[in-house]
Amino acid sequence: MRDYIFILIFVYLIASCSQNKAKKSTTAEPESDASFFPVGNYLLGDIASIKQSGISPKYFHVKNDISDSSFLKIQNIETNLSEFLSPKIDSIGMNSWVKESKFYDESIASFTLSYDVKKDCFEKTAWRKWDVYVDPETQKVDRVFLVKNISDSTIAQLTWIPKSHAKIVIINNRNSSVVEEKTFIWNY
Repeated sequence: MRDYIFILIFVYLIASCSQNKAKKSTTAEPESDASFFPVGNYLLGDIASIKQSGISPKYFHVKNDISDSSFLKIQNIETNLSEFLSPKIDSIGMNSWVKESKFYDESIASFTLSYDVKKDCFEKTAWRKWDVYVDPETQKVDRVFLVKNISDSTIAQLTWIPKSHAKIVIINNRNSSVVEEKTFIWNY
């Protein structure tokens, strides 16, 4: 009888050790892989939709307090947004460089996926942060906001409103002044 008790204890210990190893192996994999929002593919998909619609976007440009407006040729959309399409934001290339946070923002009634580039990865990419705002009722993207270093003295911000418009703001890092603004409207 005593031998059976020792055997049962031995089997129990081995079983519990193997369960701990299984738990450790599942938690070692990064969880953010599964939920990383592919911003690069999303923007390219929206640009393809704009081109497919055949509607030339209205283009507003402000620089040095001089405003100008025109219609943008549909084939030039990607060229004008190229700064935000490269390097492409995707989970393969960026996942280990960013810290992802998710929260519901009651002030704008939106679920926010926020990606901040880790300080030790600043030299690997010009991206600094991006946010994706999702409507909790429709589960569709309401807005995408991107921030990228353009040079030592300037950063660029893109606010993308799906099926509506986009705005690029170039800001001087030294004095936080707006250097240039570009607005594209394709839903008018």
